[in-house]
Formats: sequence, structure tokens, C-alpha cells
Amino acid sequence: MAKGPFLPAEDFKACFNLFCCIYGIGTLGMPGNFARAGPTLACIALVFMAFANTYSSITMSKVMLLAPRSVNTFGDLGEWSMGKTGRYLCVISQMGSCLLIPCVFLILGGQLLDGLFP
Repeated sequence: MAKGPFLPAEDFKACFNLFCCIYGIGTLGMPGNFARAGPTLACIALVFMAFANTYSSITMSKVMLLAPRSVNTFGDLGEWSMGKTGRYLCVISQMGSCLLIPCVFLILGGQLLDGLFP
């Protein structure tokens, strides 16, 4: 039996990161997507995205379990799996997310406020 805590701080941070990735921007745009696509197609897309997010989370967890202890970040994981090109791809995609998600929040918030207070 392990003598350490059940959920160390580093594992809690990883769980919180996965939770935020699954329940992120897509949830905010869901009402508009349903209105544009219609209920049948939107429900099919919702189920597909739920499976895709769950699959990617499980796959990422399995890869992190196989990786050596020196792999701590997404950049390290990209370098471990695909070399320097993988590190650059992971870091660029992560930086793109960090830079573009606030823009999406501003646009969605502005549209919401414009609809509430014309």
C-alpha cells in the first residue's frame, strides 16, 4: 500500500486541467450551436464530441503513465513522443489556446451583453 497521500497536489492539478479542458469553451457556445444545427444534428455532434473528449483524456492519461518521470509538461510529452518537432507543435498549440481563448471569451461575452442590453 502506498504511504503517500491519495491525491497529491500535482495529481490534483492534472485532474483540474483535464476537467477544464473537457468543460471549457465548447459549453459556452452550445446554445448557439444547437440553434444553428437543429436538435438532431446537434445531439449527434454533442455525443461525438463527448466521446472524442473522453477518448483524448484517457489516451493522454495512458501516455503520461508510460512516460518517464522526467516528462512533466505537454512540451516534454511532445518531445518524448515525437522529438523536437513534437515539442514545438505542443507548445505552439498550447500557446495558441492560451492566447485565443480570452479573445473567444470577450467575443462571446460581448455578444451576450449586446443581446441583453441592446
